[in-house]
Amino acid sequence: MSVKAPVIGITTDYKNKYFGIEAAYSKAIASAGGLPLLIPSLDKSKKVLKQIVDRIDGLLIPGSRDMDPKHYRQTPHIKLNPMDRKRTDSEFIVLEESLKRGIPVMGICGGMQFINVFYGGSLYQDIKSLLPDAINHEQGAIHQISIKNNTLLRKIIKKSKINVKSYHHQAIKKVGKGLKISAISKDKIVESLETDDRQIIAVQWHPELEQNEESKNLFKFIVDRVSTIRSNL
Repeated sequence: MSVKAPVIGITTDYKNKYFGIEAAYSKAIASAGGLPLLIPSLDKSKKVLKQIVDRIDGLLIPGSRDMDPKHYRQTPHIKLNPMDRKRTDSEFIVLEESLKRGIPVMGICGGMQFINVFYGGSLYQDIKSLLPDAINHEQGAIHQISIKNNTLLRKIIKKSKINVKSYHHQAIKKVGKGLKISAISKDKIVESLETDDRQIIAVQWHPELEQNEESKNLFKFIVDRVSTIRSNL
């Protein structure tokens, strides 16, 4: 009997009467050997979201949104982008259920920021306004990051420094309880978070837009992690 490919759920936005997210995330999961499943934003249907989580083997929380800063006890900054409250509320439910089930979780860009807030952390709502000495992190700016020793990210990437492309205007401020920093940029912006149990790996850049081995290995890790969990059951 052939082994079934892991199903990796991907949270989505609700836009213009349809649920959508960049196709690059689904392609990256498929290329790594997983089956992408798009999870709709159903903030009023907790029971349905729970049932969806029961059917996935891993979770990917993508970027492309700013959270309502009420979730980390701040008032909205003038530079805050439009907020998708339905998506945020749905992701709180989906992430909570995924953690209960012990399935692997990956966060990308705004997904990493969401995970940090879920764990009680906070954000800088706009880097340019609040961190004027920071380098450019928007519109595909290329910069180097340093990956810390003895971290899951270092094991996945297998390098101490890599160049990444950034597309974010917000950044981690206070790190959530239970999370640890695994990579930073030269201006000390947090570039990756993870948990000691290896259930969560989150990065600030966009590996789904890259075609290098480092990026491929990140998605492959999530798929392979599911296989490892299955073999131990």
